[in-house]
Amino acid sequence: MTNRPTLILAATAAALLLAACSSKSEQEVASGTYTDPDTGKTADYKVTKSADGEDGAVSIKTADGEVSFGGGVANAKLPAGFTAYPGAKMTGGMSASGKDGESGMASFEVKGQAADVIAHFRKQAEAAGLKVSSEVKAGDMMMFSAEKGEGGKGGVQVTATQAGAMVNGTVTYGG
Repeated sequence: MTNRPTLILAATAAALLLAACSSKSEQEVASGTYTDPDTGKTADYKVTKSADGEDGAVSIKTADGEVSFGGGVANAKLPAGFTAYPGAKMTGGMSASGKDGESGMASFEVKGQAADVIAHFRKQAEAAGLKVSSEVKAGDMMMFSAEKGEGGKGGVQVTATQAGAMVNGTVTYGG
């Protein structure tokens, strides 16, 4: 589902969100039909926004699926079977759903140690049947990737960076 028209719509949606008037509920800011310049195929879309400020969000819906992004908990969705590290504040993210499944990215911050955060998510990945395929430690940053089987589609990548007593991190997933 992540193709050129979707990226164009996402950029347009971000601009429209900034230009839209203030509202505390979901509001349509654009809709119409777009044409894929590569294939000539047309599709309808609807762009909505909800809230303002750091909790604001933008959603783009088409017949093929939906993409949502923005700040706050509403867009910081973790993959099925995963829970946030205890005490973590979800700070934003994006999610997409379509015929090929779900994908997304959730960002967070928490007081603690990066190694403990990585261990928390690694345990959940292994419990979900994912196999750790790579691990990296570089300075204050730790990361691991886990995937479904040999060369399987889908998986998760978790990054945790130590910043004093705080850890800033992301969970990225797909498939």
